[in-house]
Amino acid sequence: MNAQINASLSEPVNAQVSAPVSERSSAPASPPHVAVVGGGIAGLIAAWDLARAGATVEIFEADDRLGGAIGAHVMGGVAYDAGAEAFATRSPVVPRLLKELGLDEQVVAPQHSAAWLQLPDLAAPLPATGILGIPADPLSPDVVAILGEAEARRAAEDLTASMENWAEAHEARAGQITLGEVVRDRMGQAALDRLVTPIVSGVHSADPDDLDMNNAAPGLFEAMLREGSLARAVALVKSKAPPGSAVNSLHGGLNRLVGALEAQLLQLGAEIRLNTEVTDLAALAAGTEASGGTRPDHVILALDAPAAVQLISSVVDLSGLDLTGLTPAGGPDDGTQAAGAPDPGRGVALVSMILDAPELDDHPRGTGVLVAPQVRDIAAKAMTHISSKWEWADTAVTHAHGPGHHVVRLSYGRVGQTHQDALGAESSDEALLQAAAVDVGALFGLPIEPEQILEASVIRWRKALPQSSAGHAERIAALRERLADASGGAAAGEQPGLHMIGAWFAGTGLARVVPDARAAAAAILSVRS
Repeated sequence: MNAQINASLSEPVNAQVSAPVSERSSAPASPPHVAVVGGGIAGLIAAWDLARAGATVEIFEADDRLGGAIGAHVMGGVAYDAGAEAFATRSPVVPRLLKELGLDEQVVAPQHSAAWLQLPDLAAPLPATGILGIPADPLSPDVVAILGEAEARRAAEDLTASMENWAEAHEARAGQITLGEVVRDRMGQAALDRLVTPIVSGVHSADPDDLDMNNAAPGLFEAMLREGSLARAVALVKSKAPPGSAVNSLHGGLNRLVGALEAQLLQLGAEIRLNTEVTDLAALAAGTEASGGTRPDHVILALDAPAAVQLISSVVDLSGLDLTGLTPAGGPDDGTQAAGAPDPGRGVALVSMILDAPELDDHPRGTGVLVAPQVRDIAAKAMTHISSKWEWADTAVTHAHGPGHHVVRLSYGRVGQTHQDALGAESSDEALLQAAAVDVGALFGLPIEPEQILEASVIRWRKALPQSSAGHAERIAALRERLADASGGAAAGEQPGLHMIGAWFAGTGLARVVPDARAAAAAILSVRS
């Protein structure tokens, strides 16, 4: 049973949220005491920076392990990633963190770069030059192979069509423009359905018409306005990316990052409390006996937004804010959740398999397959050929089982799926394993017999998926501003500061989560405790 911090107080505790340094004391009088609620990767990174600077750090994690969406599971005696498996290389922030942790020598690139698309009528390699499926060259052979010549010519109209309407939209609706509407207008419905939607639904678990353009592809919309073409904007952004693979990982899996952070935090004297759910923020901030009896100078909420909002609402008045998509599904929202707001998500289920399948030695689908939602005879939304993508995994499964063995992972659960037969985190093991046994052969385009499946396991991620809908960034900014305003009159150091970090607040992926978490730690260290 999880321990809970829920002692009641008669009055809420005022929160102080990252007020500008100029408004507060310039140098810390003593290292701060910081409570970190949530032991996911964002919480661990912020805690590590703080502990290295001498802060007293306590981490409260409701689960029985650290890492959040980064974890490991064991099959055939080998630990493989059970969640996130790679990080984007477009930014230096993650490589810098790994170097500071002493993990830079463990960074690995995929041994194959090509992934495939599964459409209702064909399977084909993903076009080589693109962002979220948006092609830099709409008339390239790999794009024509997917769209057909007529629809490829329609997509190429982007190269000459006027950009005036989008310049006007940028002025009128900044932050409210979706990826779907831009692609549909510039390149046509076929490009959206056959190129972009399969990738967006698999990577972001979102519909392109719900996805904020700037959140999905930072800088791409502005580049489109400057270049006068979406395709040329893609080419420009791609040209500025660092050379090499678009993603990297660690030898042995990205889960090694969690282990490294945990080990160093313990060496630095941080206190890690697993199976400890914080349900009363006021009690934690007041330093009640349930929270260890010591009042923290700062509290970091490294949680998903619905969980964070539920805690924050007990100490800060959130009335009047648009909290669409930010409140617990089915929970109270004080009237601030708009009618018809999207469900934050029902989570996903991952089915991992070890296959005795020498016919896969030629990597018939590269590193894996993204499945278009229109495909009705395949329930999975994506498949990763783990042992094709990562050399270390190929070596490990071969060492454990012999040549001709492979590791694959299938993903189930799309945001917005409502039909009765849709599979996801709430589906039974039996239903998921049965579906995966059928889907794996269909996705490889080869028959895979039941006896070839040596081992299979189900991993569920039930927590709400980070939102990327149009207007989400503005709602998060307004929420953070309200928290800062609520503490504006408090004298520095007299009350606990309150900070929110993680993928819901920074954006999806380590390239966004890491700098946001480190900025929160830096802000705390710059303020007198």
